[in-house]
Amino acid sequence: MTPGYRCTATTEASDETRTLAEKISSPRASIEWASDTVLQCLLEDVAHDFHAAFLRSGSRTDPDSDVFLCWTDERQGLADLDCCLKSRTPLSGVCTIFTHHPGRCDWEYIDPPHLAAQAQGDQLLAEMGLLRNRLPEWPPPSP
Repeated sequence: MTPGYRCTATTEASDETRTLAEKISSPRASIEWASDTVLQCLLEDVAHDFHAAFLRSGSRTDPDSDVFLCWTDERQGLADLDCCLKSRTPLSGVCTIFTHHPGRCDWEYIDPPHLAAQAQGDQLLAEMGLLRNRLPEWPPPSP
């Protein structure tokens, strides 16, 4: 499977949007906010109608939801959406994007950009037959 990459669209929440997000009630003891002021779209870099970034924990715990800052070139708004929560295996991490999101789950594509570039380079080297194992063999061979 060809690796997918994260959408590179970014935005900042307007003062009006952040104020509205602060007013959304939540049953959680503490609300988790996005740690960055410049927010990057969480979706895979495939065609999508709008960009979406995590802004804060949602107003529902069953089903679990998060508040996403959604935007296009013309406008931005908030959406309190159910979380995808699909996982590769029962013990692995879950997808943090909203349910029914376009593209693959966040654990199926590559991010951040330097890892994406390294993966693309590795893929090209492998196709040319030049890729060697980057990590030492473990356990080491017996003497």
